[in-house]
Amino acid sequence: MELSTIQILAAFASTFVSYCIYKAVYNLYFHPLAKFPGPRWVAASYLAEFYYDIVRGGQYFKKIIEMHEKYGPIVRITPHELSLNDPFFYDKVFSSSAQKRDKDRYQTTQGGLPSTAITTIDHDLHRQRRGYVSHLFSKKAISSLEPIIQSKVDLLVSKLKQAHAKQETLAGAFVFAALTTDVVTHFAYGESFNELSKPGFPCELVNVMRGLLLSCHWRRFFPTLDVMLNRLPARVLTWLDPNLIAYLQFDSYLTQLSQDALDKNRKASLSEKPRTLFDALANPEIPVQERTLERMKNESAVVLLAGLDTTARFLMVMTAYLVEFPDVLAKLREEMRGLEEKGVEKPSWTQLEGLPYLTAFIYESLRYRCYLTGRFSRVPLQPLAYKEWVIPAQTTIVGIPYLMNSHPDVFPDPDTFRPERWIEATARGEHLEKYLVTFSKGSRICLGINLAYAELYLTVAALAKNFELELVGSTLEDINSHRDFGLGFNKEYDFGVDFRVKRVL
Repeated sequence: MELSTIQILAAFASTFVSYCIYKAVYNLYFHPLAKFPGPRWVAASYLAEFYYDIVRGGQYFKKIIEMHEKYGPIVRITPHELSLNDPFFYDKVFSSSAQKRDKDRYQTTQGGLPSTAITTIDHDLHRQRRGYVSHLFSKKAISSLEPIIQSKVDLLVSKLKQAHAKQETLAGAFVFAALTTDVVTHFAYGESFNELSKPGFPCELVNVMRGLLLSCHWRRFFPTLDVMLNRLPARVLTWLDPNLIAYLQFDSYLTQLSQDALDKNRKASLSEKPRTLFDALANPEIPVQERTLERMKNESAVVLLAGLDTTARFLMVMTAYLVEFPDVLAKLREEMRGLEEKGVEKPSWTQLEGLPYLTAFIYESLRYRCYLTGRFSRVPLQPLAYKEWVIPAQTTIVGIPYLMNSHPDVFPDPDTFRPERWIEATARGEHLEKYLVTFSKGSRICLGINLAYAELYLTVAALAKNFELELVGSTLEDINSHRDFGLGFNKEYDFGVDFRVKRVL
């Protein structure tokens, strides 16, 4: 007897429904995380996460915040994940390399760039891959590049003065991305993209990054999506999204640089010191399986895209705060005048780090309404005791910087922008910066933290010294995170302010 098509489909549907019921029952009653607090509807399946992140557009992080408000500092947010909102336990989870921590495998698909250090699941392999390039990002190495960073900041100042003469309105997202792109490419690739020199600050990589971010949840739920898209002809991809033209050009450029580095380093002496990111990744001392064209290309793309967007966003945010909080700007200028009175016309990064109020402003800007809404994950390889719970080994534990940086036990009145809190804490002998998780913590802390700080200090100082700025058709609400796509977006799926130079000082 032959089965009809309808009968076959009905059998498949019945099997699928039975499997879903079985998984839901297992997740609710027999899963190792079954006893942890949290709503049952998120423990049973991933449908809630899918609905709020895919259908509602990056809204699940808000539900996680609500769960913490109801259930406490540790909450089960998916069948396999626990969310932590305890700044005093954060370092235990996001620990140093002495305690092994893997990364959640589901979250490594969000960036669309496999085989990189940032997407490496295994603790030991991550440590190995990070070690290939970490010397390039040390504070000493970044300090030696300070003249290059300063030259880019000086060029930005010059361009802003030109914009003032023309009374141009500027898009902050593109202006500061041009700066960070030029800094990172000069530092990592050995040659700058010269985005600051292009009229109007076009910086096409801004839209490339935006597209990657807005598709991150789709890639997490459908990890084969990138594989499928990569098999499509370029003309089809650019028809689907014109912004991909810039990405394909960028991809081709990195492929060529990677191949050139591999060819060069086959002939290089082992005693030659790597000068660029490509030199470091193609070093003959690195195992051959780690010196593939794909890995080099993807690793170099991560360094640029991560360094471009995150730092540019913070510079834009800080610019908005300088405008919206004039009393803060006045205190910054007063502090910087102290250096001028000592004959320091153009202070170094080290000298700027010694300014308490500038440092407090930067820390508070990294904390306040932190746009890092994504879930940073760690997977301890051993059981972990927390209060009355024992977290099983191999459990994904996540922390959200947006949430952690606003914890009232560490930062009272967290919804108020107040740089003074950092100075007051220092006077009490407290070091609030140890609770600032903007760059993550532990063995997987942001590799580019020193480069980011150098850019922030030098740029903020230059803006405060040289310009009176004003927002144009923008408010702080335009840089308030209402949606999570790895980074925060506003209600309109955007993030940015427009501004113009009101006066050159």
